Amino acid sequence: MHNKIGSLPVRSDPSSRPISRHHSASYIVHRVKESLTTRVSKLICAIFLSILLCLAIVSFILWISLRPHRPRVHIREFSLPGLGKTDGFETSHISFKITAHNPNQNVGVYYDSMDGSVYYKEKRFGSTNLTHPFYQEPKNTSLIEGVLRGVRVQVRFRCLT
Repeated sequence: MHNKIGSLPVRSDPSSRPISRHHSASYIVHRVKESLTTRVSKLICAIFLSILLCLAIVSFILWISLRPHRPRVHIREFSLPGLGKTDGFETSHISFKITAHNPNQNVGVYYDSMDGSVYYKEKRFGSTNLTHPFYQEPKNTSLIEGVLRGVRVQVRFRCLT
């Protein structure tokens, strides 16, 4: 019955096969012809789903391309001259430059008036009106400059050694 040790067994005796039953092992597949209304309804559903898929893809592409992005505002320069004086500076000024960038391709941004404030250790020691309301074009960068004058600030430095 076996060819070699460690190999799979091989049956060579036809009388040792199990008895097969023909009526339980074979199934006959019948193809049923579909009616005309079934075929038409399947065609209408396929067309409707195709149109729905195309509309979903087009709306997704429009949403990606037209959604607005937030404008980006960065401080480019900030100058506080006179910090080296030990007695403070009474007639000092603080100057700064801010850039506002609109990254949108088709959408402009309307800005209300902007106010700028400077804080030191949670105390506000200066504020000014930076701009009046303005409109920024798409793909544009605006420069906003401001100066705070007449601020009395006492700044003390400690050297840690």
